[in-house]
Amino acid sequence: MARRIPSLNWLRAFEMAARHLSFTEAAKEFGVTQGAISQQVKQLEDWLGQPLFLREGRKLSLSDAGKAYLPVVRRSLDQLTAGTEELFGGGHDGPINVRVTSSLTYVWLLPRIGRFMARHPGIALRLVTDPDPGKFGEEGIDIAIRYGDGHWPDAEVERLFWEKLFPVCGPALLERGPPLRAPQDLARHRIIHVVGEPENWQMWLHAAAVEGLVLDQGLQFDLHMMATHAAIAGVGVALGLSPMVDDALADGRLVRPFDIEIPTRHAHYVVTPLKVASRPQVEAFRQWLLDEAAGGATR
Repeated sequence: MARRIPSLNWLRAFEMAARHLSFTEAAKEFGVTQGAISQQVKQLEDWLGQPLFLREGRKLSLSDAGKAYLPVVRRSLDQLTAGTEELFGGGHDGPINVRVTSSLTYVWLLPRIGRFMARHPGIALRLVTDPDPGKFGEEGIDIAIRYGDGHWPDAEVERLFWEKLFPVCGPALLERGPPLRAPQDLARHRIIHVVGEPENWQMWLHAAAVEGLVLDQGLQFDLHMMATHAAIAGVGVALGLSPMVDDALADGRLVRPFDIEIPTRHAHYVVTPLKVASRPQVEAFRQWLLDEAAGGATR
């Protein structure tokens, strides 16, 4: 019995137009004219007997049928792409392209990456650091560790850490500096801030039931890594981001003057584009990251 399947080009045109909600942008990606995309989508709609888009002037939106059909088409195209690459090549023997923030690379990933290389000597890695991992799906990135709210389309997303914030400082600061026995004592210390996160200290003070305390604003860094190392150097007191400060706490480079901690609003996530998520090499690295974050490299 013959399979009743629409043209692959129609499906690709529909998926691109649905992703961009624009025939013009889909045409740019497909390398054809806007009219060609519109015609292919129209042929698919005629074949299905239902409209997939609602057209209101220049505005394009998915119909109910289009919303229901899109995940089916996207999943099928991803499986076809992954299966073709797995069986017949397509560059999967090259290195895994990994994008990570600079802070997480330096503080957490580099001390551990040797364990992955020892367990998987046949897998090559290419690490790209960037304060903002950006649009990895459009840059040939196979897997990324991103900081945010956990919502990224067209990707498998898994939380890497359950993160918390709490004050940290170098042990020498407690020995030679003013007393730091209660949260109110912070007023007598240099406070280290991270640019773009001015509310974190106020949130922590609220959790510590401290009101009206004016903190020093004289030292700010744009990366958690730099703030953490300034604290290690004895420059002042920073808000440590766990687990990025866990190694420094374990070996004594940092200490926690107080037990009070607060959860972060955002977190680090392992983000894998759907089109490469099934690659064995990508899956091996993804699972290793999750195992390391859980406290043990089991793969």
